[in-house]
Amino acid sequence: MDSSLSSDFQSTPNESTGLSFIKVYNLWHKLIKDELKTVNLTHPQFTVLASLGYLSQRNKEVSQVDISKQADIDVMTVSTIIRNLEKTKLLFRQESSVDTRAKSIMLTEEGRVVLSKALPLVEGIDNVFFGNLETDKQCFNSLLLKLIESNSSKG
Repeated sequence: MDSSLSSDFQSTPNESTGLSFIKVYNLWHKLIKDELKTVNLTHPQFTVLASLGYLSQRNKEVSQVDISKQADIDVMTVSTIIRNLEKTKLLFRQESSVDTRAKSIMLTEEGRVVLSKALPLVEGIDNVFFGNLETDKQCFNSLLLKLIESNSSKG
């Protein structure tokens, strides 16, 4: 064994918050990916569709930048995902009535159907997976939001 490696968690890696966090994320993410396969979506595609669905309920027009901000995915990645979702006819782009340089993104009827199937799948996984926290779930959500707020400007 190489004793030159230095870590605060050499005796028990389970004390590493980062390692525990990534293990939990990987367990949750595998469940999400497997379930979304049943509706032919990847997790990033679902995230873009769900963000578009959410924003469409509140705004007349939704742009790629709006989706990027809502999903916290960089604009170029969102652009690629939107192109792929447009090929599968789950959404479409049209010229914005507000800004002729921008495109407004809209769900197709097929996109609404797929999203209406995918949302309960993902929410069901969330309810079961995080439901194991029982009464600590609300505290866990608050702590996650605190981490997002305190670290989002550092990146």
